[in-house]
Amino acid sequence: MIHVLQGDITKVTGFGAIVNPANNSLLGGGGLDGMIHRAAGPQLKTECRRLNGCETGDSKLTLGYNLPCDFIIHSVGPVWMGGTAGEEELLSSCYVSALKIALENGIRKIAFPSISTGEYGYPVDKAAKLAIATVSDFVAENPDAFDDISFVVPDDLSFNTYSEAAKEAAPKKSEPKKKAEPKKKSAKKAKEKVADIEPGSEDGANETGNTDEAAENEAVETTSMSEVPGIELPVPTVSPSLPGAPYNKYHIDWLIDEVANGNDHTYVCFFLAEKTSEYCQLSQWYKGKTIYINGRKYSSAEQYMMSEKALLFNDFDTYSKIMSEEDPAICKKLGREISNFDEAVWRSCNREIIFNGNIGKFLSDKDFADVLLSTGDAVLIEASPTDDIYGAGLSKEELLSESGELLIPPQNWHKEESDFQAKNELGFVLMAVRDWFKDR
Repeated sequence: MIHVLQGDITKVTGFGAIVNPANNSLLGGGGLDGMIHRAAGPQLKTECRRLNGCETGDSKLTLGYNLPCDFIIHSVGPVWMGGTAGEEELLSSCYVSALKIALENGIRKIAFPSISTGEYGYPVDKAAKLAIATVSDFVAENPDAFDDISFVVPDDLSFNTYSEAAKEAAPKKSEPKKKAEPKKKSAKKAKEKVADIEPGSEDGANETGNTDEAAENEAVETTSMSEVPGIELPVPTVSPSLPGAPYNKYHIDWLIDEVANGNDHTYVCFFLAEKTSEYCQLSQWYKGKTIYINGRKYSSAEQYMMSEKALLFNDFDTYSKIMSEEDPAICKKLGREISNFDEAVWRSCNREIIFNGNIGKFLSDKDFADVLLSTGDAVLIEASPTDDIYGAGLSKEELLSESGELLIPPQNWHKEESDFQAKNELGFVLMAVRDWFKDR
């Protein structure tokens, strides 16, 4: 009844629903939440917008769209705060609420991820024991409701931890029982590494899920995360609940239209030429106060951005290197070396990652917050002459006159050797961060 699989939850087949470890907005984010949204397609976000978010510990149902399942159950786990903020009750509630939704909708096969153990920092061993115990209790109370409940995890550490928790949770018989012959597994069944636990069965508790050589040749590819547990994840002093990014209010096309229509604006340029330069705190590379986001600490917004980029493409080795490196320039360099990188995928979500990183920076660093709010309603421009993606590809002297007038219209922003219009992504995202806090 209860299984532990190692693989990619967006690709597992045979389940009526998979569970998405969502944030409160339900609009997608980093890590697995973002992967599920991208795999399901844009229709998922459209449906999620109508759900008006979700409380921590609760779950909501949508269609599965492009995923190989009929439904997605979105469950919002708690941020780990050291175990003193009701995290255990909230995490247990995630599994119970998801199972109730499955029960109410006749979903008999459901695949769970390891909720809250990613960006939210919940220790894997504690989460695994609680998840297995909660699901086992629910199954015992509803013995005929489900055919298969699986935990699908991406790495060896999580697989071993959940498998061990499942074995410990399996009931033991007082009298020894002759071990049954192991069930023969087909090659199709063995596509994921699997540990099976049948509630009430000692034999099920001891089953290891070994496969024959032919089956292992078809095994789902996984990436080792052996280095990641060594990263210290301290309890944050600030634990923001990160909202989805507002994409539509500020964009290069908006500013092009504003300039074309003769609408006047005040402009503020920033660039980390030196730590004492005006508005340098707005740079991704600026190292001010430590940034705390969902149980992890970062020395700069650049480190957060590059670490999320590595996680997005399942490059855990590079993620580990980035998280142990405080120099933003080296973080940026490591970000260019991420394996399995897909430019189109990155462009589709980098604005939201930048937004989340700067929300955390705003909450963690008062100096940054004060500088950002001091810009009022000005258009923010990253005056980087070497960057025509996140910046304008031009220096402040090229962009603005001494009186603050815009010298070069935004449709012409780019560095000389570039064939592309610069997007000033960071500048526009910071404007969205600023307005989000003004509206709070």
